[in-house]
Amino acid sequence: MARIAGIALTAFVFGCASNGRDEPSPELVSSGWSSAPSLAPVADFDTYVVDITQELRVHRVPFNGSKADAELSVVAPLRIRPDTACRAESPRGIAVLIHGLSDTAFAMRDLAQSLSKQCFEARVLLLPGHGTRPADLLVVDHKDWLAHVQAAVVQARRESDFVVLAGFSLGAALALTVAAESPGHVDAVIGVSPAYRLRSNTLARQARWVATIRPWLDLGGRDDFARYGALPTRGIASTMAVISLMDARMRSNGTFGTPWFFVQSEDDEVIDVAANRRFFDANAGHPRSRVVNYFSRQPRAMSGDREVWLPAADTTMRVVGLSHLALHISPHNAHYGLSGSYRNCGRPPLRREDEVESCRQAGYVWYGVGGQSPPAGEAGARATFNPHYPDLERRIGEFLNGIDGRDRTDVAFQRSGP
Repeated sequence: MARIAGIALTAFVFGCASNGRDEPSPELVSSGWSSAPSLAPVADFDTYVVDITQELRVHRVPFNGSKADAELSVVAPLRIRPDTACRAESPRGIAVLIHGLSDTAFAMRDLAQSLSKQCFEARVLLLPGHGTRPADLLVVDHKDWLAHVQAAVVQARRESDFVVLAGFSLGAALALTVAAESPGHVDAVIGVSPAYRLRSNTLARQARWVATIRPWLDLGGRDDFARYGALPTRGIASTMAVISLMDARMRSNGTFGTPWFFVQSEDDEVIDVAANRRFFDANAGHPRSRVVNYFSRQPRAMSGDREVWLPAADTTMRVVGLSHLALHISPHNAHYGLSGSYRNCGRPPLRREDEVESCRQAGYVWYGVGGQSPPAGEAGARATFNPHYPDLERRIGEFLNGIDGRDRTDVAFQRSGP
């Protein structure tokens, strides 16, 4: 039981936020995504968006029934054209973006906007099993996710000579796997809070057999329209299958020659950041590859020309640390940002009831992660945005500019940031 409890904790910190409700609900009955291969982006991206939106319209269980259409419109896949300030007549390239486990396309909107400002056409996917109801993760696996991303890359490559894959958490592992499988088809890889290695890696590896006796890790309801609350054990098992395949591809390649950029927080509750750095050092073969590490305390070691260390805290935005969910989200995000409509207060047993209630009732909170306390007498919430997002945008822009040799003045996006 200790192992199962450990996996349940892993599932919780992957992003689900439940209220502990155990009664059956429509969310726990699979209805959609039963034909995942037919919904992959094959013909053209606009057709893909229409097809997936229809899947959502038929099978999605809305968080707020009175806002069902509004919710659907923002969790669905989307295309963002290059920013109007871009001077080129055609896109600089195509960036394909991949969300994390239990998430939706909404989670990648800020990064998509940033890449649009870099004069890319940004295409945000919705992975099979996502966006409808948690039980739909019971009818898909890692093969469906990989096929979805592979199809998007093939589609993008037909239309552009410069293709970027960018992913968050599970999406980052999928991006790296597909790029390693298809050398030459992907020109750059960007990972945010990448699930290359997990803190509970040994426990999570047991998810495959645990799924046969305990199909659900969390049966709770949602507190967020853009992310599942309940989570099947199969979701963790499929995530581990992606990581295993990623490792196999990297071993077979020797070194990974594609430019590779990833960013992580030393406070991250989900990923093993030190193991991620070792994985990068062992595999990154391109001289332009970089790792950005945010830290709330002095880092234990600062080494290598390809590693950047940046402080995470920002007192003006009441941020003491950056959680797994924060790095790719702008503080101006209308839902997850500093003044957004959503606040992640957590739940027992990871937080005391009085801490949760204080977070919910407070006029303002301090943002951090599990082990970090707000100033005495203040309420605290889990960080859901990055106060340093503009600087991260700039660093991603410099990474991409270094690959295709563009001068900074040729890209409209470079006007922003210090």
